[in-house]
Amino acid sequence: MKTFAEQNFPGRLIAVEGLDGSGKSTQIYLLKKWLELEGVKVFFSEWNSSSIVKTATSKGKKRELLTPTTFSLIHATDFADRYERQLVPLLRAGYIVLCDRYIFTAFARDTVRGCPPEWVRGIYNFAALPDMTFFFKAQLEVSLQRILDGRPELKYFEAGMDLHLSTDPYESFRIFQGRILEQYLGMSNEFKFLVMDANQRIEQQQSIVRKLVQSKLNLADFKREI
Repeated sequence: MKTFAEQNFPGRLIAVEGLDGSGKSTQIYLLKKWLELEGVKVFFSEWNSSSIVKTATSKGKKRELLTPTTFSLIHATDFADRYERQLVPLLRAGYIVLCDRYIFTAFARDTVRGCPPEWVRGIYNFAALPDMTFFFKAQLEVSLQRILDGRPELKYFEAGMDLHLSTDPYESFRIFQGRILEQYLGMSNEFKFLVMDANQRIEQQQSIVRKLVQSKLNLADFKREI
């Protein structure tokens, strides 16, 4: 698999990955705002946001009708739709595309839910690799507390309750997310993740993210034409 740069796309794709509650969404939001202020052509896309399948996913979750395989295929459909309609055209147009989660989310989550790793990767073999992938590595307790600071309880699938790991949602979260963390760490070297200490203050992390982006990309190449 090659990156978009290696495939000679004018644009570049930056992805963030991490456990629920790792703070990755906050960091990519701050990165987007900074790039916009720098006058850069930037576009943001997030996991499971395609209008085509979002409603079906929501209904399936509420009725608990989704098997691990169905879950995997629905998310792959979502990704393929966004990849073809949004990501590739904008990368061809010279944009910096920011993705809150990329194919590595599927590699980790679907495998933990019991799908064969080779099968999951095969579904996404059409996709190029990001030019930069930040992995925000947070302690499980830190991630859990951040989620609970924002809302009173964990979501059913977020806690992995569908896998029947524990009747206690908090314990289920620790087991489920712990297994996902193992998958991410296993992919870290293979896909050259830029591993961030997500336990640090938000400002510290964002400063490092911006410096790494500036070291990798010449932002002047992606400026909007005046």
